[in-house]
Amino acid sequence: MYKVIIIDDEVLVRVGLKTTINWEEIGFTIVAEAANGEQGYEMYQKYKPDVIITDIKMPKQDGLWLTEKIRREDKDAKILVLTCYDEFGFVRKALKAGANDYILKSEVEDEELIKLMEALKEKLDVLNKDKKGKADQSTTTEELKHSVFMELIKKDFRVDDRLLIKLDSIKFPLTKVHYALIGISVVHHPDRMSDTTQINQAVLNLLTEQFNQQGIIFMDGLQEDNYQFLIAAPVLKTSDVKKLLTSTGNAASQYFNTAINAVFTNPFHTIEELGKLYQDYLEKVQVLFYQTNHISLIPIEQIRFSEPNVIELKKAHNREVLDAIGHEDIAKTKDFITRLGQYFEAEKITPMIVKIFYSNLLGDLFGSYGLFFENSEVFDTHQSYHYQIENSKHLAQINKLMIELAQKLVKEIQNMRYNNSHAMINQAVNYIEYHFAEKISLEDVAKELNISKHYLCSAFKKETGENMTLYINKIRIEKAKQILLEPDIKVKEIFERVGYSDQQYFSKVFKKITGMTVNEYKDSMTRK
Repeated sequence: MYKVIIIDDEVLVRVGLKTTINWEEIGFTIVAEAANGEQGYEMYQKYKPDVIITDIKMPKQDGLWLTEKIRREDKDAKILVLTCYDEFGFVRKALKAGANDYILKSEVEDEELIKLMEALKEKLDVLNKDKKGKADQSTTTEELKHSVFMELIKKDFRVDDRLLIKLDSIKFPLTKVHYALIGISVVHHPDRMSDTTQINQAVLNLLTEQFNQQGIIFMDGLQEDNYQFLIAAPVLKTSDVKKLLTSTGNAASQYFNTAINAVFTNPFHTIEELGKLYQDYLEKVQVLFYQTNHISLIPIEQIRFSEPNVIELKKAHNREVLDAIGHEDIAKTKDFITRLGQYFEAEKITPMIVKIFYSNLLGDLFGSYGLFFENSEVFDTHQSYHYQIENSKHLAQINKLMIELAQKLVKEIQNMRYNNSHAMINQAVNYIEYHFAEKISLEDVAKELNISKHYLCSAFKKETGENMTLYINKIRIEKAKQILLEPDIKVKEIFERVGYSDQQYFSKVFKKITGMTVNEYKDSMTRK
């Protein structure tokens, strides 16, 4: 990888250049940036880059000064100047001073910049042909920072001589400073999900720019998809941390239509405190599971999770989802899943419990509607859905998965009802006709037909206009009325013959359906 530094006094120009293209893909890595020629020269001395991309007009020392300064020391580095339409006089001076090429700021598009950088790379390859095929094994400062960060967050780390050497090499202070630990999640607008990687990097660039402007030294790492930073400064207050995060969040919202959610520790005084604090941080950073689409900044000291009983959650909520799907009410299902997510967030329920709840709900869906999940072209396997829930980093991902699953399931139910409902309900009616004298129930009929009782209940009502329990009772009472026509029949002999185990209940149902008691009906038929 050839090293690149970017010098421009406009933050958005630097951010844009860093995120416009995939630098590593074309053989470059951006190692530093600066806001003026003076800072740019310091970065040049520190990193000895292969390519310098610099603006011409800048405060303090400009790009012409920088080009001349570097060219006196380095004949091989490639210098690319940024310019506007009205600055071609300066461009000529820059090229005369030793710049290799220029590019208009208004034309910094992917293809144009890639083409120019590839041309510079060819020249660098020729220049370094004696080293062709040998990868640069030297560890960059950024890589070393990542390595040190991973050591510092270990619970049992010790500040020994080896670690001191590393800290000194990256100029990370151990005395006369305060530290803070920050965890950040970048929340993307649904319309911008195709370029999340570039936007993430752009937001991180905005944050590191804030660090640099405030004189804050930092190391960073990645924990799952949450970015984490250890920052240090001689004076560092909680209000300072909030201020820089707010500033970054406002810029991310304005320029990229994204939000940042962040958790952070209060500033602490010694690096030795980090190991213990990091364990608490790991627990509390789970709050980023509940992403919000606006700036959310939470001190970890304020985070408290609740851990309700999963079985109680299941009893309270699963039935509503199952019934809504059985009644093919996707709007109600979607609304319930959304409200359920809001409840989990408001109560700050531990993400693991939320995932267990949804895994149980998934199991109930497959158990109740297994017949409809057999279409492998529409649905993934139970194991695949379970894996997606377990590995979701944010509640929004689970909600989206469950809503999409419910929509597909309702559509399959509707398709089956449209294609097979009449024949299926005829099967149910025939089964009831043959088994009415037995202790049959909705569950028995559903089991016989190998379908969900929720679906059967809904389909039966739509096909016949009656719920199945009432239909079974009507069949039984009609049979009882026929039996009552037999001579010398006694009431206590009837109820068991039509499927009832309790005479009092039979009498109650008989009167409700016919409007008469059993004896009144028998007398009326005798008079006829």
